[in-house]
Amino acid sequence: MIVFENATLTYSGAPAPTLSHVDLVIPEGELVLVVGRTGSGKTTLLRAINGLFPHFTGGTLQGRITVDGRDTAHVPPRELADVVGVVPQDPMSGFVTDTVEDELAYSMECLGIAPDVMRRRVEETLDLLGLAELRNRPLRTLSGGQQQRVAIGAVLTAHPRVLVLDEPTSALDPGAAEEVLAALQRLVHDLGITVVMAEHRLERVVQYADRVIVVPGSGAPVVSGRPAEVMVDAPVAPPVVELGRLAGWHPLPLTVRDARRAAED
Repeated sequence: MIVFENATLTYSGAPAPTLSHVDLVIPEGELVLVVGRTGSGKTTLLRAINGLFPHFTGGTLQGRITVDGRDTAHVPPRELADVVGVVPQDPMSGFVTDTVEDELAYSMECLGIAPDVMRRRVEETLDLLGLAELRNRPLRTLSGGQQQRVAIGAVLTAHPRVLVLDEPTSALDPGAAEEVLAALQRLVHDLGITVVMAEHRLERVVQYADRVIVVPGSGAPVVSGRPAEVMVDAPVAPPVVELGRLAGWHPLPLTVRDARRAAED
């Protein structure tokens, strides 16, 4: 679905590339977690998936990045909108209407989708994300978790095959974060959508990830693999993984439940 082939990404005026010689394959229908320290290049990697880098950010792209067979160097973000949906970190910053139902319909209006198809997709999305009771609510009256689900739904109605999110739970309380993560899991498991997300609150997300991409920064190579394998050397990790490292457990625990089982002896 998403392929990076020897991709080097350099911002204009930067003394060195942000990401160097990235070789990466993200299959369809996986929940992928991108981890790394602040400033390591996580957001740049996300922006490259839908062509925001370099079309809007500026800079140069060497190598090749393809999404569903489309080369992002030659296809602008507006022509990738039917394949890649992007959910901003602050949902309110991306809203353009006043109510939940109108916001879900807006992206389809921009794509010129027929009204009867729009109505059907809005109903499907309201049910899928548990938003049916909120359909007529003003967006400004919603909780953080509800706003995040609406933002996901607004992108989802265009039927993208890839969903990109930058720290979707960082500003949410634990309950709201669980709502959002449950919604994302339904998209992956029920619809086969590829979800790529960066997140600092790793203890919330790592247990749900099918794949982890580590962006070390400082020119070090990007690493991709199964969570328990990749987290062995990741520069950032949730507390339960750090405990597993200190105890020498193999495979590394990704949840408190896994740690309890490993500690039984």
